[in-house]
Amino acid sequence: MDYENMTAKEFRDAYALRREQIYSKIEYVGSIKAEKILFEEYEQLCADAASGDPVAEDLLAEWFRNGNQIVPENIEMSMKWLILAGANGNKFSLDRLKLQFGYAFDTIINLSDFGQIAYKFKIHEYNYQHILGKLLCDAVIDDMKINALELAKQKPFHLPFSSVILRTFDRSINRAVEKVIEYLRR
Repeated sequence: MDYENMTAKEFRDAYALRREQIYSKIEYVGSIKAEKILFEEYEQLCADAASGDPVAEDLLAEWFRNGNQIVPENIEMSMKWLILAGANGNKFSLDRLKLQFGYAFDTIINLSDFGQIAYKFKIHEYNYQHILGKLLCDAVIDDMKINALELAKQKPFHLPFSSVILRTFDRSINRAVEKVIEYLRR
């Protein structure tokens, strides 16, 4: 699939379709069979995500954000998968990271030389969140040493929402801003 030129809506539609395909398989089966099917789907999602599929990464982010019969809620795993999806160009994921990246966007956009940067990178009001968001995701991945293959192999464990965990990501995003600014100014 050509993810490079997909819009946020096309990513959202691909996400919804994949989600529907998974859940339609368990709609009319018993709970034991449903659990087996979901486990197989989870393994396939992990394999696809480890190979860089941003739709699979996004779906895993949702599964870990909410938890289900197969994976427990884990906010850290959810954020890591969401950031990986964003780094791989998933504009739907990047849209959902806007709030997390708000301060970073403001910092970059308010640079005295942002006009020159915007011209050089063809950044404008309709694409800045996707372009800067992808760069920020890449920098956070480097900063936190997030690896999709290792993440896919990690045994799921329960880690509910915590402001401490989100602050860890916020600190990484703050460090990422400096790296993104350095890249943009090269």
